[in-house]
Amino acid sequence: MIAVKDASRVPPDDRGFGVIEIVISLFLLGLLAVSFIPVLINGWKTSARNTTIATATQLVNQQMGNIRAVRSPTSTPPSCADITTFVAGTFLPSLDPRGVSLQPQWDSVTCPAAYPGVVRVRVTVTETGEITPIASAVTLIFVSSASGATP
Repeated sequence: MIAVKDASRVPPDDRGFGVIEIVISLFLLGLLAVSFIPVLINGWKTSARNTTIATATQLVNQQMGNIRAVRSPTSTPPSCADITTFVAGTFLPSLDPRGVSLQPQWDSVTCPAAYPGVVRVRVTVTETGEITPIASAVTLIFVSSASGATP
């Protein structure tokens, strides 16, 4: 014969979780999940900003490579006029992967007093319509003369 326990004699501790305990645990789990939402949003914003900064830095490096490749038609090293002409050109904006428009801009060039010499050039990349640069770099370019004629 199998002994069957009477359900009325089972102590309250052995009945498992009740509905109230489950509701309270779900409420606490929900509060914990809601507390992570600002962290997630901040992470998304930081990731988006880093994408724009990386693209702007890549654009600066590209422009630096372009100005280092400038050559005078009459001599191998560029002249100050060649660098000034390149810097005066209009550069089209580029889009980063998020669709933000980035505009490269060159500072004006001051030619050296004596030749051969160096010209300091600076490129900055800003978001189109903004003033604050996202990325910038400065380099010195060797120039052989003022106008491209070999000295």
